[in-house]
Amino acid sequence: MKIDIYTTKAGMPFKFGFEEREVNQEKRFAVLILDQPDYAGRPDESHTTHRIREGDNWLINWPGPAPTLDDAKIIAACWSDLTERYIATGQPFSEKQN
Repeated sequence: MKIDIYTTKAGMPFKFGFEEREVNQEKRFAVLILDQPDYAGRPDESHTTHRIREGDNWLINWPGPAPTLDDAKIIAACWSDLTERYIATGQPFSEKQN
């Protein structure tokens, strides 16, 4: 598993594991959330935070594993930025930022 840290523009660090998996005989990458900031009292259930539980780990809830490691890192960065916004403002992922 490859591990990387993404830091948002506001300085919030997120740590991810990128796990290579075989899906339909093709290499794909799942994005495991290894460390992230606390939700600061905001609801933190799976649907709201776009995470899914897999055993002891949280994964970013995305429509299927990413086809490349670079794609997986882009997904992790986007999710981190939206999570940071949600923690700061309560604005759901699905709403456009003003």
